[in-house]
Amino acid sequence: MLRRIVLTAIVTAMVPLGALLALASAKAATTAACTGGVALTQFAFNPASVPAGANSQLTLVLQNCTNQAITGSTDWYGYYLDANGNEDCGVIDPVVFNYSIAAGGTYTLTNTYGSPPGGQCQPAALEIGTTVNAPNAPSVTSAAAFLEFAPSCSGGVSVNQFSFNPVTVNAGQTSAATLVLRNCTSQAITGTTIWAGQYTAFAGQTPPGCPAIDPIAVPYSIAPGGTTTVAEQEGDTIPGCQANGLKSTVNVNVNGVTGTVATAAASLSIVQPVAPPNFCHATYTPNQWGGGFTANVTINNTMSSTAINNWTLTFSFQGDQKITSAWNATVSQTGENVSATNESYNATIPPGGSQSFGIQGTWTSSDASPLVFFVDGTVCS
Repeated sequence: MLRRIVLTAIVTAMVPLGALLALASAKAATTAACTGGVALTQFAFNPASVPAGANSQLTLVLQNCTNQAITGSTDWYGYYLDANGNEDCGVIDPVVFNYSIAAGGTYTLTNTYGSPPGGQCQPAALEIGTTVNAPNAPSVTSAAAFLEFAPSCSGGVSVNQFSFNPVTVNAGQTSAATLVLRNCTSQAITGTTIWAGQYTAFAGQTPPGCPAIDPIAVPYSIAPGGTTTVAEQEGDTIPGCQANGLKSTVNVNVNGVTGTVATAAASLSIVQPVAPPNFCHATYTPNQWGGGFTANVTINNTMSSTAINNWTLTFSFQGDQKITSAWNATVSQTGENVSATNESYNATIPPGGSQSFGIQGTWTSSDASPLVFFVDGTVCS
């Protein structure tokens, strides 16, 4: 669901986050992006950081954007992350929750999570993902929330909240990323928060047309026993940027204390305009069994007179699938991101024609299908 702009190179220049935020301030979204009749307005932990062994509540809020009642489901799944952000500390099996929302109404679901009991790995964080499904529109949107495990009030400061509101926006709009810090001491505390952002899409790289983001420093001051709130507008405001997400990370420093005392992360989903059906159409047909899957992927050339030559298809898994083999394409995977390039014998897709390839792999927590497909950097309908 990205802009139909063909780009021949990835922008690698560093752009100060402050410049993006200044540009974003005039385009703040007041409502979440609506896809399939449903808007995902909130998906966040509160508090965003807890000591190991403690729990936090994760809240999801959906809004019905239509004038008819809607029923559907949400899939929740998770990964415990080590200090390097790797998914090496265990998984949380997927759970399906059904919802029903009256016309124009909202639905709220709250679950409680914490660090895993025992085990050799001591996770640094927990990432919970959700996929929202609506009638006749599976996987209409997705989001992720992060819970950090850190000593209580390290350096005298704790992170009460770090989240986007709304958690999904349309391209060209921004969302408020709100950070709430608490002073756990009886003395005033001053310090600096370092805000960093990364646009996300496919192939594990900066999405086409999107700049790398240079971190900025935002100072703070908290009265004894008090709280302070810092809010910044973030999103996809760069013309030609084809991101479908933005991950924002904040490191909290306290004056007089060596090193970072707290870290928090939040994820924003960006809904891009869908290209009209005049270029290509991609179909992903999975076959799933316990712990394994195959999928057939077909690219249809919907143009009437122009062939697609030397194609590369890219997409991102919504689950934790790992590809073990492929046929009729050269396929590589980095994390959840997959890139498939034609073989010599199927490099051309004639007008009105198609080419297909297959993959086989494994999964642990979720085999959720990809949401968006790109051919040579341009979205397929």
